[in-house]
Amino acid sequence: MQEVTGSQTRLGLIRSLESDIVNLENSQRGFVITGDDSYLEPYARARASFTRDVGRLRGQAATARQLGNLESLNAEVQAWATGTAAQEIAARRRSLAGAAALVAEGSGRRQLAQARERLGVMVENENRRLAAALDRSRRTLRAVQWGAPVGALLCAALLVWASRRSARTVSRGVQDFTRGVEALAAGHYGRPLTRTGVRELDVLGGQFVGMAQAVQERERALAEAGEALRESNVNLSRSNRELERFAYVASHDLQEPLRTIGSYTELLARRYGGQLDARADQYIAFTISATQRLKNLIQDLLAFSRVRSAKPVRAPVDLAELSAQIVGDLETKVAETGAVVELGPLPTVQGSAELLRHMLQNLLTNALKFRAPDRAPHVRVRARREAGRWVVSVADNGIGIEPQYFGRIFGVFERLHANDAYEGSGIGLAVTRSAAEHHGGEVWVDSVPGEGSIFSFSLPDAPSGAAPPSGDLPHESH
Repeated sequence: MQEVTGSQTRLGLIRSLESDIVNLENSQRGFVITGDDSYLEPYARARASFTRDVGRLRGQAATARQLGNLESLNAEVQAWATGTAAQEIAARRRSLAGAAALVAEGSGRRQLAQARERLGVMVENENRRLAAALDRSRRTLRAVQWGAPVGALLCAALLVWASRRSARTVSRGVQDFTRGVEALAAGHYGRPLTRTGVRELDVLGGQFVGMAQAVQERERALAEAGEALRESNVNLSRSNRELERFAYVASHDLQEPLRTIGSYTELLARRYGGQLDARADQYIAFTISATQRLKNLIQDLLAFSRVRSAKPVRAPVDLAELSAQIVGDLETKVAETGAVVELGPLPTVQGSAELLRHMLQNLLTNALKFRAPDRAPHVRVRARREAGRWVVSVADNGIGIEPQYFGRIFGVFERLHANDAYEGSGIGLAVTRSAAEHHGGEVWVDSVPGEGSIFSFSLPDAPSGAAPPSGDLPHESH
C-alpha cells in the first residue's frame, strides 16, 4: 500500500512539472508575440510553481536514477528560463523582429523538447514502479482467494477431529465463516465475518478481513490515481487547444499591420528609389525582404494551425490527379532546376483533399529545394499497399539528411541550415506530420547524406467499395 501511494504521489508531482512547463512556454510565447506585460505574471507564477514542485519531488525520489533525471530536468528548464527565454523577452521589449529572429533559431524549442522527453522517461519509469506495486497487491489478493477456502476446510477438519459435540456446537459458525471468507475473496469487502467461538478461526478471520481491507484501499487509491491522470490529460488537451487558438488569432491579427508596412515600404521604393543615397535604397530593400519573410512565416503558422484544428473529412481523393495538379503548380520551379518528376500509379484514398495537398506539396517542394549542387533533381512519387494501409513515398536525389536529424526535422521551426541557405520557415514538415496524424497515419524519412532522401507517409486503406488505384500517370519535366 505504501509503495502504491508513494508512486501515485510522485506521478502527480511529475504531471505538475509537465503542467508548469506548458504554462511557462505559453506565457513566455504570449509575451513574445504580443508584447503585453500581463503575460509575464503567469510566467513568474509558473517558474515559482516549477521550483516548488522540483523540491517536493526531490524529497520523495524513489531511486538515484529518478533523482538524476529530476536534476537534469531542472537544469534544462532553468537554463531555458535564464537563457533563451530571458533573451527573447529582452529582445521583444526592443522589437518584434528581433524576438522573431531569436525564436526562429529554435534553441528554446529544442531545450523544452528535451525537457519533455526527459519528463516522458520519468513518467514511464514511475508507471513501471506503480504497475509492479499493483501486481504485488494483486498477487496478495489471489493468495487470499486461494488460501481462504483451504483454511476453512482445515479448520473444519480440526473441529470434526476434536469431538462430535464441538462439531455440533461450532458447525453453524464455521459455515457462516466459510461463506464470509468466500464473499471476501469474491470482492465483497464490507461483509463482516461471523465469530465462531473458536479462537484460531476468529484470529484467522481477523487476518482475512485486514488483508481484504488493505486490498480494497489499494484499489480505491488506484481508481483515484486513474481519475487524476484522466483529469490531467483533459487539462493538457485543453491547454494545447488554447495555445493553438492563440497562435492562430495572433498570426491572423498580425497580417493587417504587416500588409500596411509592406505596402508603404514598396511605395517608398517606387517613389524614392534612386533619389536617396545607396544606403537608403539598401535599407528599403532589407525592409521589403524581411517583411516578405515575416508574411510567409505568418501564413505558414496559419496553415499549421488550420491543419491542427481541422475537422475530420472523409471523401474520395484521387492522389494521381492531385499530384499532377501540384506538379503543374510547380512548373516554374521544375523548369528552373531542370528537374525530372515521375508520378507512379497512385490510389484513390479516403481523406481531406486540402490536407493531402499540403502533404504532397510540402514534400515535392522540399525535393526541389534541397537539391544537390552537381546534378538536376530527380523526384519519384510511388505508392504501395502494406498491412491494411497505403504508403506513399516521395524520393529524391538531393543533399540527404544525417540520421540523427530524422526525428527533429518534423518539429515546428526546425531548420538544419542557416536561414539564408534555403528559403522557408521550418514549418512545412510539421504541417505534413500533423496532416498525416489527422488521417490516422504517420510520416517518416529514410536518407543517406549526399545521395538523397525518401519521405513516406501512411494512410488507412480505402473501405470496401472505394475506387481502385488509378493507373500509371508518368510525368517528366525538364
